[in-house]
Amino acid sequence: MASTSAVHAPAIRPARGARAAQAARPRLTVVSAPRTGGSTMPFTLLCTLIVVATLSALLYLNIQMSDASYEITRLQGQSQRLTEESQGLAETDQRLGTPQELERQAREIGMVPVSDPAYIDLDTGEIIGETSPAEQTGGTPELAEVPAEDAVPPAQIYDEPTEYHGMGNEGA
Repeated sequence: MASTSAVHAPAIRPARGARAAQAARPRLTVVSAPRTGGSTMPFTLLCTLIVVATLSALLYLNIQMSDASYEITRLQGQSQRLTEESQGLAETDQRLGTPQELERQAREIGMVPVSDPAYIDLDTGEIIGETSPAEQTGGTPELAEVPAEDAVPPAQIYDEPTEYHGMGNEGA
């Protein structure tokens, strides 16, 4: 019989002894108690300071926004009054600029219509045409007095309001 089987060496078991006992057992030491974190007062003061600063900033910004709102309201009222005054002046200007009104004002100060006009040639300076002096209706005319209801009042500036009207939501 041919021997094809491998030769086995006998298994060696580790011996139980002092060396295994030493490695398995850790060394224990006494640890001192952890130190307490000290006082929490600085952290409390820091948090309180942050909250107070935030509330102060919020109050300041709220007051500034309120003041800006009142200023905007006042300026909008002033803008409305100035717009109405501008429209009134534009209407008066249109009324006073009509040909009939200009003719009436010209007659009041003594002007008369031209019957045969003459022209000046600007290149040569020559007068083209003949004119006759206008007929005067009287002596030297003086400026006519304008009635108070027709007079245009001077512009009023509304920079400083004399009374406070509020924002309109204060009640009756």
